Amino acid sequence: MPPKETPKKWKPPKGPKPIQRKNKNTIGLGRTIQQARRKENEVQYLPDGEERFTTEKHEANWVKLRSITQESALDEFLSTAELADKDFAADRHSNVKIIRMDNGGDAARSQGFTLSNEQKSKINEKQRLHARELIVPRRPKWNESMTKFELERLEKEAFLEWRRKLAFLQEDNEDLLLTPFERNIEVWRQLWRVVERCDLVVQIVDARDPLLFRSTDLEKYVKEVDDRKQNLLLINKADLLTRKQRIIWAKYLLSRNISFTFFSAAKANEILEKQEELGEDYVEEKDDDDEYNGSEEEITELDGEKVDKEILEKIKILKIEQLESLFLEKAPSNPLLPPLPGQESLLQIGLVGYPNVGKSSTINALVGAKKVSVSSTPGKTKHFQTIKLSNRVVLCDCPGLVFPNFAYNKGELVCNGVLPIDQLRDYIGPSTLVAERIPKYFLEAVYGIHIQTKSVEEGGNGEVPTAQELLVAYARARGYMTQGFGAADESRASRYILKDYVNGKLLYINPPPHMDDETPYTREECKEFNKDLYTFDKLPLNRQEQLAEAAKNKGIQELDLARDLSQLTFSAHIGGDGDKLQAKSVNHGGKQAALYNAADELDKNFFHLNSVQGKLTNPFHKQSLNSGNGKKHNKKNKKGKKKAAMYAD
Repeated sequence: MPPKETPKKWKPPKGPKPIQRKNKNTIGLGRTIQQARRKENEVQYLPDGEERFTTEKHEANWVKLRSITQESALDEFLSTAELADKDFAADRHSNVKIIRMDNGGDAARSQGFTLSNEQKSKINEKQRLHARELIVPRRPKWNESMTKFELERLEKEAFLEWRRKLAFLQEDNEDLLLTPFERNIEVWRQLWRVVERCDLVVQIVDARDPLLFRSTDLEKYVKEVDDRKQNLLLINKADLLTRKQRIIWAKYLLSRNISFTFFSAAKANEILEKQEELGEDYVEEKDDDDEYNGSEEEITELDGEKVDKEILEKIKILKIEQLESLFLEKAPSNPLLPPLPGQESLLQIGLVGYPNVGKSSTINALVGAKKVSVSSTPGKTKHFQTIKLSNRVVLCDCPGLVFPNFAYNKGELVCNGVLPIDQLRDYIGPSTLVAERIPKYFLEAVYGIHIQTKSVEEGGNGEVPTAQELLVAYARARGYMTQGFGAADESRASRYILKDYVNGKLLYINPPPHMDDETPYTREECKEFNKDLYTFDKLPLNRQEQLAEAAKNKGIQELDLARDLSQLTFSAHIGGDGDKLQAKSVNHGGKQAALYNAADELDKNFFHLNSVQGKLTNPFHKQSLNSGNGKKHNKKNKKGKKKAAMYAD
């Protein structure tokens, strides 16, 4: 027999050979990034055998000058190590301290917006005690013989020491909240250059809270550089204040020997646009609130005291040409820096301030043309720039700087436009401030909504709504609902409301401290200070027309928002007997939006049964079930049949 052949071992079939495809990424961005990373720490050997390497990163200017106000713990560690010039990976035992400004207490403070007058006064007293420690970094002394690397080393050391001082201040006083501040040394270098070269340094502040935006230590630093330099506080957006509020602020600032002036960049730019549109036919409208002419209609008394004429002159909102004349008056008569060869001597004015206080708008008004672009995003200007205003004056615009300061909560910075709203995570805190500061009836009048508040028995406050009650009412009225269950989109509603607050649609002015003891105003005094801002004529024109028409239909002659708003259509309903009742609930956005308070909904279903009424004549345990002939369990029917059968037999 022939030998049996061994069966061949089964092998899986081979598929088609892979075809090399051409890479569609013709730019090669990934390889470029990898090569750039590889070259950052590349080691080179020179012909003489010397080894050379570098760890410096060459970044673009816009990256170096980006504003940094908040950092995570890791980012703070890395930046601190970079300032200290420490290799933290190799030198594990180096004394590099992690600077943490929030101290982990922001979450705890986010619920502390409803501070009592005693608590607020106690915190303010401690803030005034440590106010001198809120300093700005100084540029170390230098001379022309220093190299670039030596000067940078000195600047980093001084900046690191400044950050450590602020960190120790926060750690030693845990109940003090230090606001986020600029932590990028490149941005502070722009301020150093502006202070050194300018004859007059103008701090631009928001009129709604001037002391929050003012840095007293910056004024000291200007005098330290050269005692002949001058400071000026430019209170922008002054048109948002009433005349009475400007008088109170002027009296306080004059008592503290602060050089200040009131200005409105928005109003000035509006006049420029009208002049450009109408040309010679434009005639500026005179407002009695702008100029003091000694008329009897002017406010000459405040709280029974006669207002000095000097104060009445100081509360005027300056026009553009008046502001330029004031700059020339406040600045030294002769420029401090010698001019360059072949150039004329020019007076240099530095403009410094927080982001979004109106520096670029002020320059636009002074120049009279759009030389500097304006953006609603805080801190758009990233490097200082010079603009020639005239043959004698040059303006130096410094990037927006967030100076270290004390605050009761971070929500104040959001409401003041310092921190961007679109990048906000905790929206409850700032929204709580808005709900506390703006009266409920004015919020309802502005937005045409009804804010349903909880009663005192339910743990709420009928007069002051919570942030959630405000946001839910606004979101329902606008139809902002979340996906899925369809609840009110509170986060989206908060962004719209906070932007209205920052833009001045919802207006609140912080009063100055008491002149005798520097204590803050109580909550009742703040309410009295702002009461004139929440009247019918302060509403938008379209809302005034709607409310006037609604009041006319209701038969209301003189509309008082605080008194009559609850009787209007959007905030009330008519009862069955024709009586005017205040609205109990207003539903917008469908049935899903009505399910806001689960407890109220359960109570409604349990007690009211959705308007279904049941009537019981007998106790339920004595009622019989109807079955067959109405006999229970048919027992009586069986007995009846038996008796009938017996009688039949």
